Amino acid sequence: MFGRALGIDPGLVRTGWAVLEPVGLRANVLGHGLITPPTQAQLPARLAFGARRLRDVVAEWEPDFVALEEVFTAPRHPRSALLMAHMRGVICLVLEEAGVPIVSMTATTVKQRLTAGGHASKEQVQQMVLRLTRLPNAPGMKLDETDAIALALAALHETTHPLARLARR
Repeated sequence: MFGRALGIDPGLVRTGWAVLEPVGLRANVLGHGLITPPTQAQLPARLAFGARRLRDVVAEWEPDFVALEEVFTAPRHPRSALLMAHMRGVICLVLEEAGVPIVSMTATTVKQRLTAGGHASKEQVQQMVLRLTRLPNAPGMKLDETDAIALALAALHETTHPLARLARR
């Protein structure tokens, strides 16, 4: 499975998304952004906002597949994981309705693929993403966006794409 990849880093406050397309031995970032539901809204309204915006992203970019971060478990922060799971569920529903296949990836797997270390910081992942994509370090770019780019990159490298075959040699 390769082609246009949509990476999604789910969150209730900010969901990062990025669209990448393989070109030769590289992947070009076609677009990226944030879905930011109003924080003062009730949970159902925030989820509905996220669903509407994701439908817009899918309609505009027409991805071939989605690399979606799995829900992390944090014993000290169970509420955060539960809230993220709500948004991830909405994302799965929207993607299923659109007929877009999902590749689930853990944050640790993405970090290992991009930095060779499963415990890299978000900042280290961001630096590697900027290096691999040759994107400028825009002052307004959030870690959620570079995490989404990292997800798409890792998924493209995992598949049968030529990039994956070269990495295994």
